[in-house]
Amino acid sequence: MRIVRLLAVCGLFLALSPLGVSASDQPRSKGLSSLPFAAQASISATLGRYLPNYHAQATSGGFDAANPSQGLITRFNSGGVEVDRGNIRWEMELLGYGYGAKLRPVEGVAPTASLNRVEYRRRAFTEWYINGPAGLEQGFTLNTPPSRPSGQPLTIALSLQGNFLAPVADGTGSLNLRNPSGSDWLRYTGLTARDATGKTLHAWLEIEGKRLLLRVEDRGGVYPLVIDPFVQAGKLTSSDGAANSFFGWGCAISGNTVVVTSLNVSSFHGAAYVFQKPATGWANMIETAELTSSDGAAGDYFGVAVGISGSTVIVGAYTATVGSNSGQGAAYVFVKPPGGWTSMTETAKLTAADGVAEDGFGNSVAISGNTAVIGAYATIGGNTAQGAVYLYARPASGWRTTSSFEAKLTASDGAPNDLLGNSVAIGNTTIVAGAPQYQPSTGPGAAYVFVKPASGWVTATQTAKLTAFHGKANDYLGAVVGISGSTVVATAYNATVGSHASQGAAYVFVEPTGGWTNAIQTAKLTSRDGMANDNFGVGLALAGSSVFVGAPSAPIGSNAQQGAVYEYVRPAVGWRTTSRFNAKFTASDGTAGTQFGASAAISGNTFVIGADGETIGTNAAQGAAYVFVP
Repeated sequence: MRIVRLLAVCGLFLALSPLGVSASDQPRSKGLSSLPFAAQASISATLGRYLPNYHAQATSGGFDAANPSQGLITRFNSGGVEVDRGNIRWEMELLGYGYGAKLRPVEGVAPTASLNRVEYRRRAFTEWYINGPAGLEQGFTLNTPPSRPSGQPLTIALSLQGNFLAPVADGTGSLNLRNPSGSDWLRYTGLTARDATGKTLHAWLEIEGKRLLLRVEDRGGVYPLVIDPFVQAGKLTSSDGAANSFFGWGCAISGNTVVVTSLNVSSFHGAAYVFQKPATGWANMIETAELTSSDGAAGDYFGVAVGISGSTVIVGAYTATVGSNSGQGAAYVFVKPPGGWTSMTETAKLTAADGVAEDGFGNSVAISGNTAVIGAYATIGGNTAQGAVYLYARPASGWRTTSSFEAKLTASDGAPNDLLGNSVAIGNTTIVAGAPQYQPSTGPGAAYVFVKPASGWVTATQTAKLTAFHGKANDYLGAVVGISGSTVVATAYNATVGSHASQGAAYVFVEPTGGWTNAIQTAKLTSRDGMANDNFGVGLALAGSSVFVGAPSAPIGSNAQQGAVYEYVRPAVGWRTTSRFNAKFTASDGTAGTQFGASAAISGNTFVIGADGETIGTNAAQGAAYVFVP
């Protein structure tokens, strides 16, 4: 997806996200897209100064600027700015700024230009544009505050004119503009805001008639402020997709490699699809390779869980028959060949030597370096479906088929039907496993933490148990778990929030200074626009200070179960209970039943979201996955 970067500075500094357009026509600038935003902007601006084809050219009414790398033409005159790309046109005019509805109007002025920079100078307010290979930056420099703060959000108002259908804003950081034929589109998405101290601030877009309002809650913020976006860069689909394939059921990412599973291939045999980032950047594409099991059968549910670490992929098949044990389950390991990923069957198959029928081994998987972690609904003692987590270490000679595990992790207070291992995650020396039916009679759920001993992993019980303060029956805490550094997140997608049954919640646990111990949550995350049956928490991804939570059944506009993913950024003072999210992701072409947010994964600055209910052509629930980049 090509990007038009919009930065805004107002004595504070706003970075607003860009116009994204259909990714299949022209490649993005090589190299820049992998850099942090500030570096992209700086390098792009510098290159634009030295490359004459990005310079503004004087015309009778103002200036024109071409952007050959993005396929954009921008026209500047006293009436505003017009951006053209393909068959879509967006005309922008700055109308005013201030707090809330009290906006100070701005006068029309003629633009001035120097090389690749165009400015509209208005006393204390300067509107500027910089053209470069990464796109077009738009900014506003405000030398003094617009007025005395009134408790209302800081607002910059722009006009919206052009040949697009009625714009759609979701009240957070997303805006879609489509031309009537649907062949071209422009998109804002995923605003987040922070001030100069790193404090997170709430920012969003609103549409009022033909006005676009940029809103920031700057109360208590230290200027400058920064709003950073993600831009949908591509849509991934499978070459052999069919109705009810449920592609996007699971997804995983490591570096430039994405793996997406499709549950219903050959009567629920299942498959996993590998996508490699092209040199020109992520775009709409089909798989590089398809991974399947050599001994798979209908009903194995190969693809129910997936993980990746470097060049190794692991896929769970939790109902696979092992020997004469129906439903014992297995996990399959795939190692990237020297020549690169190609369609193949497994390098190794992992099973449990003590497994029995209906164990569900492989219902969850995770891998980090040389360690694979696999969850199973195993019977422990006489406790049916208490659950366990199995660890396997990669031999020096490489992965090989085995039933011998390195360690087996269980709960010291386990009971029948706890389902420990329903979800698993692994950090450097820490494993987290969810038990969503802990206390089976009420089922509030729990997450168990296992810390690696200095001598290495051994069969053991938990280091700590994490629970929710005031957890309620059938919340299913631990349905999905994740770990990043010293932060663990466990979701409860069935939790009631206010009067909304099954809206869902995510619980954040931060490791104490002295190490993990039994604890209740540090913070509880919910969505302020959440509804009953959103199932917030079905998808989960963690990266650094950000938590992404999928709510695949959330309605978007009139589209039931289109789905959304919410981002929460850790405040400078640490995690706090909140319903205020920093960004909301939706699919640019989402429809009712898309189930966007069914799965989620992140690596570096690339974010992947599964939408296993997506209709492709006439194939209902064929499924898709979406890639977002900063």
